[in-house]
Amino acid sequence: MSLAERIRKAREKAGMTLDQLARAAGVSKTYVWELEQDTEGAKKPSAELLLKIANALSITLAELMGLPSVKADNRTVEISESLREFVERMRRLKIELTETEIRDLATTRFRGGQPKSADDWHDLYRVLKRAVPNE
Repeated sequence: MSLAERIRKAREKAGMTLDQLARAAGVSKTYVWELEQDTEGAKKPSAELLLKIANALSITLAELMGLPSVKADNRTVEISESLREFVERMRRLKIELTETEIRDLATTRFRGGQPKSADDWHDLYRVLKRAVPNE
């Protein structure tokens, strides 16, 4: 299935009009229409734009791109000592991390590993906050 078809089907499943999707994604209605008509894949939207569209449709970027993905279960996640120190640091700074944020950090792996210190967790948290802004 082409990107055009996935966008159209996701929009229809979400019960959104072209105009609603365009407003939610911060793009023009014409551009969304062009993307939905581009069954040959001539248009090459940026990753940033695709992420905006996916977010507006309440789906993942992987779903929008037709990439394989899995949903994590609600299993208990171990929180390392260094992550606990980071969470405490944030509390002292009057920044309460949500349970979801803590779980997401605890399950993050890069090259098979995790940050080893509260400072490293703080760096990772700042990078992730910049990459995925609040909605």
